[in-house]
Amino acid sequence: MQVQITPNDDIEVRSLAYDSRQVERGALFFAVRGLKTDGHLFVDQAVSRGAVAIASERPPGGRSTATWIQTRSVRRLMAYSANHFCGEPSRLLPLIGITGTNGKTTTTHLSHTILQQHSKAVMLGSIRTRIGNRDLESTLTTPEAIDVQRILHEALGEGCEFGVMEASSHALFFDRVFQTHFPVSIFTNLSQDHLDFHSSLEEYFSAKELLFQRSYNPGIRWALLNADDSFGQQLISKADGEVVTFGLSEKARIHPLSFRISTEGMEAELDFFDRTLPIKSHLLGRHNLYNLMAAAAACSLLGVPDKTIQAALKELRNVPGRFEKVPVKVPFSIIIDFAHTPDALKNVLELARQVTDKRVICLFGCGGDRDRGKRPQMGAIACRGSDAVIVTSDNPRTEDPQKIIDEIIPGIPKNHTDVEVIPDRKAAIRRAIEIAQPGDLVLLAGKGHETYQEIDGKTFPFDEREIVRKALCSN
Repeated sequence: MQVQITPNDDIEVRSLAYDSRQVERGALFFAVRGLKTDGHLFVDQAVSRGAVAIASERPPGGRSTATWIQTRSVRRLMAYSANHFCGEPSRLLPLIGITGTNGKTTTTHLSHTILQQHSKAVMLGSIRTRIGNRDLESTLTTPEAIDVQRILHEALGEGCEFGVMEASSHALFFDRVFQTHFPVSIFTNLSQDHLDFHSSLEEYFSAKELLFQRSYNPGIRWALLNADDSFGQQLISKADGEVVTFGLSEKARIHPLSFRISTEGMEAELDFFDRTLPIKSHLLGRHNLYNLMAAAAACSLLGVPDKTIQAALKELRNVPGRFEKVPVKVPFSIIIDFAHTPDALKNVLELARQVTDKRVICLFGCGGDRDRGKRPQMGAIACRGSDAVIVTSDNPRTEDPQKIIDEIIPGIPKNHTDVEVIPDRKAAIRRAIEIAQPGDLVLLAGKGHETYQEIDGKTFPFDEREIVRKALCSN
């Protein structure tokens, strides 16, 4: 990686930082341009706090007394530096990397449950980051490169022998896991999402594809790909490492010889490498069969015995915010799910149909400052998959909630009359509970594990579990 250092003096770097508020004496500060701000605005603050060097894609401009390191890609330099500063922890800690549109979080939790039952493991995910059984706060699906390497180094120091990490398209594009070793890399699927950031579905796929390139992921040994997904098929000929496919078709290397899905969970008998593997799980729905196969295969490739895999899969009862039933005493079901893409909403509504023979009431919205193209699609899917629809807000962020709803409405068929529009999500939840009848299923889609709502650029507490309980108390 080419860099130009001004002045070219020897300096001692004691720490790394990309946030000027976290700079300590002797730090190398990376002036990173983000989606909301630019690290160059805080160079002076970083120097005043003790930074001895600044890394940037810009020339020094004579405004800083610190050593200036100019590079073509400051994010790649940050990832490379963090990796080496922390002693290249992923070389000693076999990792599973998981990317795709849907299923990342569930597959991550399944994999961590298996690995943790085998030996102490670290998990970095959108819901939580966990070292063994100790939780760390997660703010991004994949943290920044300095944080990733620090957590992996810390996990090694605490005796972890394995790890699993979600790798979002943003994380891959922004090089947060550049040069991290993932011996097993999983591709779950790809459908429309994040097209507010990526200019096209092809560009979105190109970001995901980085996890399967040895130039980006130098430790790749196995590419574990969903053979039933068209983009997974494309990766078969492109991925580095040995390709291992999973899917429902017998053409996939890992596939079910038989399976049975009920309201209590699922049982399957897998054609699993060179043997048969019976599994049981409390998770519901056909889409979770893919997640189970991916997690089981990934852990097996890392040397976890079949008996451990079977016991762990049977143990995990649910993943927070993924078809999570709210434990309240009412004659109908209230389900919280993170579904916020067209494909995810379609899958969760199909699952809802399987677990009730009464009505499905779907409450959903779309996020602000995000992919606008999926809004009418989700309106159409909600109507096709449910009996009653309540269109509301998700995280409007800086957008007008009503304008977001106005872009959902064109997708709703004109003959679908049982549709209500209630922009206030709390009021919408109360209305969904009010119209529910015995045996119905109320689906609150989009928020899942999140316990906040972003409105007008501010974050407010918003835990749907608590809102449901309070709504029932007031009825």
